[in-house]
Amino acid sequence: MRKNENSLCFSGHRSEKLPQSKEMLERLKLRVGEEIAKAMEGGIEIFYFGACYGFDLLCADIVLGRKKVIQIRKPKIISLIAVLPYEEQAKYWKEESREVYFSILAQCDEVITLSAKYHRGCYHERNRYMVEHSSKMICYFDGGKGELHIL
Repeated sequence: MRKNENSLCFSGHRSEKLPQSKEMLERLKLRVGEEIAKAMEGGIEIFYFGACYGFDLLCADIVLGRKKVIQIRKPKIISLIAVLPYEEQAKYWKEESREVYFSILAQCDEVITLSAKYHRGCYHERNRYMVEHSSKMICYFDGGKGELHIL
C-alpha cells in the first residue's frame, strides 16, 4: 500500500441518483468545489476518481476547472488521476456520458487501468486502490431522501 498524504479520492452516486433539478445539481457542484478548495488549502495535490458517470465525472470536471486557475501569490500544481476498473467500462453507457468520459480522460495527468476486461469485483478493486492511495475522500450520498450529504 502506497498511501499518499497529499492525495484525495472521490466516491458517490451515478447520474440517476444525482439531484435532478438544475438548482440542486448546481448546489452540489458548488459544495464539491468548496470541499476541493479546502482540500487544496490543506495540502492536497493529487485527486483520484473512479471514472464512472455521475459523481465521479462531476468531481473530475471541477478539478480540471481548478487546474486552469492560476493563483499568482500561491501557485498550486494539482494532478487528476483516473482509475479505471477495466478498459471498456464505458462501452454500454449513453453517448452523452461517454463523450464527457473520454473528454475528461484526455485531460487527466494519468490514467490507471487495473484490468483489461470486466470481472466480478473489479469495481471493488478500483475503490480499494483509490482508498489505499489517498489520505482523504470526498463522498456523495443522498441519504435516500434526495438530500445533499458530503462526507
